[in-house]
Amino acid sequence: MLNTASYANYKITHTDETFTDWLVKSAGPKWDAAVNHPFTVAIGDDTVSSEAVKRYLLEDYHYILDLASALGFLIAKAPTMTAKAHLAKFVDGLTSNELSFFQRAFKELGVEPEVYENTEPNSVTRAIGSMLLSTSGKGHYIDGMAALLATEWIYREWGHREAAKPTPKRPYLAEWVEFLACDEFGEFIEWLKQEVNVHGEEERAQRQSEISESFTYMCKLEADFFDMVS
Repeated sequence: MLNTASYANYKITHTDETFTDWLVKSAGPKWDAAVNHPFTVAIGDDTVSSEAVKRYLLEDYHYILDLASALGFLIAKAPTMTAKAHLAKFVDGLTSNELSFFQRAFKELGVEPEVYENTEPNSVTRAIGSMLLSTSGKGHYIDGMAALLATEWIYREWGHREAAKPTPKRPYLAEWVEFLACDEFGEFIEWLKQEVNVHGEEERAQRQSEISESFTYMCKLEADFFDMVS
């Protein structure tokens, strides 16, 4: 049986693996449920209904508002200028290119600005945003970074998987999968993992367990999110 009770125990038999490897192994089925959710597969297959896509994008649009705020906290807490620069670049892309994608997709789906600007997010979307804001605003740098890694890494994993399939015919689905699989996003995820590895390994055992619990909870919320919009 895989011993993930603590990072120290895990490293005894997994000497070549990292803190983020341990986070994923500790999350176990909750990580798998989010990464391999049928909704994500349907996006890549271009079999997801337009109504489900509308629900998804409306919720995700409100999620990125909280994400941008959480990133502001993390930029303030980042211990180096290099870290601040990586996070700031991600915020810039989030509030420009990604925002533009949402606006184009909504237009193609017939969702008016007054609808997507004023729709109230679902309880699961609020829970994800609250978790990000709480860990980034009230917690330490590593807490917010681990929560951020959970949400973004999940998207990278399923997006990269779906990009290996034939391109979806609907332009907004094709563009979304292409973005998740692009080199720039992949490089950001790799940097996030490095930061979490460095700072996570420096923490005491109790704090490492708390970080793992938060990471696992974010994985559960992501799976719940896909359930909600399906």
